[in-house]
Amino acid sequence: MVMVGVAVALVFAAALAARFFVVEPRGAELVCSGLDAPGWCPIRKALVPVFTFQVFGLVSLLAGAFAVLRRQAAWGVLALLCGAAGMVLYNVEMASVGTILGLIAVTRLPRAAS
Repeated sequence: MVMVGVAVALVFAAALAARFFVVEPRGAELVCSGLDAPGWCPIRKALVPVFTFQVFGLVSLLAGAFAVLRRQAAWGVLALLCGAAGMVLYNVEMASVGTILGLIAVTRLPRAAS
């Protein structure tokens, strides 16, 4: 469980770094439109459509729902990781629901053997 927490914290930190150093810098769009664009511009160009189309939130929600329905903690971990990134990168609604579902799946006791 500690490793899951560390992984979520690392994803959260990476998403914060991407948001504040790659996506939101003042004039980033103008800087990246030039011919001599910095090396982080392709990352920005790939990342913006991902959160524009709510990919992090959708993956978190679907993985969380699947984890709860199938009682599989691995899908819950995916929901937590994508949810952490999604809540930082503008996909708050779906990512927060997926994170809660993932947390339920990860902390739920396993089924008793029949």
